[in-house]
Amino acid sequence: MKVLRVFSVGLVLSLAASIAVAGFSGTATVTSDYDYRGIAQTATDPALQGSLVFEHDSGFYASVWGSSLDWGDGSDADIELDYTAGISREIGTSGVSWDAGLLFYHYPGLSAANFLEFYGGFSYASISVKLSYSDDFAGVGESGWYLNAGWSHAWENGWNVLVYGGYSFGDAFDDNQGHEGPAIGFPDYINYGIGAGYTWKKLYFELKGVGTDLGAPHRVNDGVFANDFRAVFSLTLALP
Repeated sequence: MKVLRVFSVGLVLSLAASIAVAGFSGTATVTSDYDYRGIAQTATDPALQGSLVFEHDSGFYASVWGSSLDWGDGSDADIELDYTAGISREIGTSGVSWDAGLLFYHYPGLSAANFLEFYGGFSYASISVKLSYSDDFAGVGESGWYLNAGWSHAWENGWNVLVYGGYSFGDAFDDNQGHEGPAIGFPDYINYGIGAGYTWKKLYFELKGVGTDLGAPHRVNDGVFANDFRAVFSLTLALP
């Protein structure tokens, strides 16, 4: 499984490098833990990730993002591919921008967990707010909402800081029917993160602390779907 996971994400990274040369932007990332809304997706082990992004002057954008996964020995989900399409524009000259689109989560090997999410949000200066909704979150057949906000600041010397938080809620978080997925068995919860990063040429280094407010019996300290406070380090290469 681990060999397949590395090979699959390696294809995404290779594709990112080749298409980036043709005018698209992309990234290649190594992270100590794939954190999704406060929940570990690689059992707190390292993950390989890659992305391709297309942006048009009209405000339209589309992207594909991929990551290795580890949902435990009993899961056939070894890779996640996210397909996004949306529009982002500034409201006049106010400095306020809006963003709306859809994101499809695809899990080769575990199609039952696939789901579509709609989102919309606003940003101003270093502050952003977004609301996401799925009528079949994580493939459990129930709705899920995610409200998140964040603040970041970057200096000319390459350093930046970030703070964010989110709230996951909806019928999907009360579902305990044994489906595989990142939120199963968890009630409504808050996730958060705080960190700092540094940009050097095309490399971006980031260290952040992430966690949730989930307590016993839903708290997972380590391993598959860990949701306790933990540190995450990542190194990202911008392409081209």
